Amino acid sequence: MRERPVSVTIFGILNIGFGVFGLAGMFLSTMFEGPGSPAAGASSNSLFATWTGLWNAISSDAAYVGWHRISVPLDAACSVALMTAGIGLLLLKNWARLLSLGCAILEILQKFLDCAVIFVAARRVPAISPQGNQGACLAIGVGAVIVYVFALAYPLLLLYFLRRPKVVQAFQPQPASPV
Repeated sequence: MRERPVSVTIFGILNIGFGVFGLAGMFLSTMFEGPGSPAAGASSNSLFATWTGLWNAISSDAAYVGWHRISVPLDAACSVALMTAGIGLLLLKNWARLLSLGCAILEILQKFLDCAVIFVAARRVPAISPQGNQGACLAIGVGAVIVYVFALAYPLLLLYFLRRPKVVQAFQPQPASPV
């Protein structure tokens, strides 16, 4: 019986968890989009009002809307693939390792495209408030960068650990033992 590396067990469980959270997040995000959402109301907090105004302007941009129509089904497919790959990793199936690597590469590319589309859409947005609240916009920009750095951490770790020689060797077919 071949030994399963600890990192494979960890990433198998994490793949299942991130897949479930990805699908749940996709369904929950539909509740917070559009004019009837809880975030659509006015707020006395200038940062929140700036963020809401900026996000409403960006999410109505044609480039963002087009990308959103592509990325949401892609996210759903990737979440299902991650859950499937997580189960396969726990069973030491090489297809699961390759699927995990493919999802990681797709996720990295998608995060960079997300940033590019949001940047293009944000550049088209006129000033949100008459006061030109640059401090709030700067805070939003810094927050977005931090979110994307954390979002890239998991796929980068997945790429690193699932390509290590000991892990690759664990997924190789075992020679038949003589009877």
